[in-house]
Amino acid sequence: MRNHRLKRYIINGNIILYPTESCFGIGCDPSNFFSIQKIKKIKKRNLKKNFLLIGSNMQEFKKYIIEIKNKDLKELYSKWPGPHTWVVDAKKNTSPWLSSSQKKIAIRIPSFSLCHKLTKGIGMALISTSANESGKRSIKNYRQACRFGNGRVKIIKGVIGGMKKPSTIQDFTSKQILRK
Repeated sequence: MRNHRLKRYIINGNIILYPTESCFGIGCDPSNFFSIQKIKKIKKRNLKKNFLLIGSNMQEFKKYIIEIKNKDLKELYSKWPGPHTWVVDAKKNTSPWLSSSQKKIAIRIPSFSLCHKLTKGIGMALISTSANESGKRSIKNYRQACRFGNGRVKIIKGVIGGMKKPSTIQDFTSKQILRK
């Protein structure tokens, strides 16, 4: 079921906090530079550090990534849906705040029900990063999320999943594991 109200809220430059597999995540519209700047300010994050995107299907990543061949899709989907982030080639016109200097972008289709339903419900990819100040512990429960959000964000209620660590990040071309 589509959540048009939440999608409008996000497209209008607002931030959300939501449960993920291992902690609360913070997210926004990947196309909205000002939303991304808000997240960087809230997290006190290095301005040069990129974000990953989550979505419920490949269609939601289409405007950010170079088309992936069908044979390669099988490899992506061998780890998806799930806690595995692939770093793939970004389109040339992808915003620099989303792609690395090598024109790569990190994408994931989560298996965690709340994340999957969230992106499917709004029909678009989201920036996704841990809800915390950079270098500090991730937010693990709703009460902490409320304190962290401090009225600046909309909080999606729920309980985080059982994973202890964030998703694995792997470069699709080189197969190198970038984070385990």
